[in-house]
Amino acid sequence: MEPMRPYILDDAATLEYQRLDLMSKILDPWTRGYLAGVGVGQGWRCLELGGGNGSIAEWLCSAVGPSGSVTAVDINTVLLELIPAQNLTVRQLDVRTGELPADPYDLVTCRALLHQIAEHAPAVLARMAAAVKPGGWLLVQEPDFHLAPTTEPSAWATTWKALIEWGHDNGVDWRIGRALPSMVSKLGLGRPQAKTDVQNIRGRDRGALYFKLFFAEVRDRVLESGRLDAATLDAASGLLDDPDYWTQCWMMTAVWGRKPVA
Repeated sequence: MEPMRPYILDDAATLEYQRLDLMSKILDPWTRGYLAGVGVGQGWRCLELGGGNGSIAEWLCSAVGPSGSVTAVDINTVLLELIPAQNLTVRQLDVRTGELPADPYDLVTCRALLHQIAEHAPAVLARMAAAVKPGGWLLVQEPDFHLAPTTEPSAWATTWKALIEWGHDNGVDWRIGRALPSMVSKLGLGRPQAKTDVQNIRGRDRGALYFKLFFAEVRDRVLESGRLDAATLDAASGLLDDPDYWTQCWMMTAVWGRKPVA
């Protein structure tokens, strides 16, 4: 059996904590909107995979109230354990190999997790669907970066083409969002629905800082791979300091489906 690939970003590094915080600020409004849309409310039992810094787990705890419960799992639970909610259970788990809690849930969800474990994504999705009770919901959000290599200038496009290829070399699929609706359609959850959100990024704004942190985290390994040279990566990073530079980089595809009532 081949060893499990390590997570490409250091989940114990200060830069990674900062990146996760920015990602939450960018994506949480979209995620909360989808959760509200499926009706998350008082008394619900929820399971979140890859809870990260806990921003969505904490929101769910408030939404389901004292009569509900939230279970959040992650390979690193340090930040999840800081959430002071009484209706939250935190479990350390590698979702690639570990079994999900057996209890049936009103909601099973994850965000920006499956692209990191692309080889295992179909199996993890199947286990997530199995954990949804009849009448319950599955909600999944994953990125699609296929726009990035098509944008100008060439340094930005070249950098993202190299990053996507480097990610693929390391088991990461930064374009999994485009396949997500089809993947969920095979899970027996009725007729799932999907929507894709696009962020416009301007130099020096929150989205630009997010990607500057990301470039800094992966810089050494990407350059060592030979996929990209330092001058091109630095030029791409420099664009993010220009308030007159606008680009579209990532899209986030959300897919949700409800398990039929037997």
